[in-house]
Amino acid sequence: MAFPCIKSAYFRLSAAGIRFARAAERVKNGSQAPGGRRNAAPNPFQHPAKLVSVAPERDLTSDLADEIRAAVAQASPPGPARGAAVTGLEEGGDVRASLTRALEHVTPTIPSGARLSGSKRFLVRALRFLWRDQASFNVLLLEAGNALVERLKQTVRGVEERLGGFRSEWDSTREALVERVAKWSAGWERRGAIQDGRLVILERGQEDLRAAIEAEIRDRTASLVRRIAIEEGRLAMLEAGSPPPPAEGPGPAPAHPLPPGVYSLFEERFRGSPEEVADKQRFYLPFLDGIRGPVLDVGCGRGEFLMLLRERGIAASGVEINPIAVAACHEKDLKVEQGDGLAALAEKREESLGAIVAFQVVEHWSPETIFAFLREARRALAPSGVIVLETINTDSFFSLRAFFLDPSHVRPVPPEALRFLAEAAGFVQARIEYRAPLDESDRLEESSANDAKLNRLLFGPQDYALIARAPRANR
Repeated sequence: MAFPCIKSAYFRLSAAGIRFARAAERVKNGSQAPGGRRNAAPNPFQHPAKLVSVAPERDLTSDLADEIRAAVAQASPPGPARGAAVTGLEEGGDVRASLTRALEHVTPTIPSGARLSGSKRFLVRALRFLWRDQASFNVLLLEAGNALVERLKQTVRGVEERLGGFRSEWDSTREALVERVAKWSAGWERRGAIQDGRLVILERGQEDLRAAIEAEIRDRTASLVRRIAIEEGRLAMLEAGSPPPPAEGPGPAPAHPLPPGVYSLFEERFRGSPEEVADKQRFYLPFLDGIRGPVLDVGCGRGEFLMLLRERGIAASGVEINPIAVAACHEKDLKVEQGDGLAALAEKREESLGAIVAFQVVEHWSPETIFAFLREARRALAPSGVIVLETINTDSFFSLRAFFLDPSHVRPVPPEALRFLAEAAGFVQARIEYRAPLDESDRLEESSANDAKLNRLLFGPQDYALIARAPRANR
């Protein structure tokens, strides 16, 4: 809307300038060109960086119009193409440059080097009233534009600051999310590992449960087999009547006065479980360390000590007179023969054994058989071989009850008597180890020396063991 006013002011100014220029030219040259044409005068409103020379042949009005149009075009350069969006302060710099150039043209200025510069400046001052209002409008417009640019810059700075805050919040949020995802991932990995471990434990537990069930089935089957054999022995005893009396005199150990099935049932009830027996016999294992040869277990029963020897990697075999106990040992893959212990020992080569053990056996023999067994053991043992004989402690009155409980026992063997027989058979380093002490509740409360003597006599250990060695080889 302001551009027509500016254009009109320029044209009025141009006309006045033309008249002034012609008068000045006449004064200077003193003549007027033929045909009413005068020499061209410079345009007082040309661009400061440009001097215009008016050719004598051209019409001064046309030249001034062209120069005014060029000046207006230069003062108002074309804006950005329609549809082009201004984004950011970099493109806003063009707006600032345009406003600066427009400010330079609010009040026309005459360069000092221009022709008739003094006259032109006077003319500009004289005609200032023609564009005063327009100049004020232009100044206000420029100030408004500058304020708008500053406001835009402030807005852009605020947006950038908010974007920076959003960026910081996003970075912190992203880090928090990454950390939380990492925690979740670690938690799920731990849970997965726990689940895998639980599955492994369950699978292993199933295997252990299966093995335990199979072992239980085997044990119960063996127990049933023994009970069936016991019942068959009882039936055989009823059918055959009383067994013949044993032969007198030294020689092989007499047979049990009871059928095998009945005696196996007796051991099941009064001797204890295999685990309890093995726990008691574990005491003797250290005495067999470093032996030179296999171990012979005479009267091995259900094979408890043979199992302990196999666990320690010691070669061993057994001999047992009861066929039901032998069958139980064979079920455990133990090397056991059925037969008389003395006869089996007599078949062994000289110095072929590293140790001989007999638990709860010698009380089933007569003194003559015990001494014969000790002599055969001395012959079969290698030098420094070990013999272990466990029996009931006759020095304890309470233990005699256990002795007479077993109907197959022949006579009790006192510790000193058994040690004498072993030394007479050629053994050395004979010693007595008392085993299976009674609980304190079964003993007298010792408040005097006499109480201690009574405890040793009445409630002493239930068993003892003779431990001796074969002599070393002569060098």
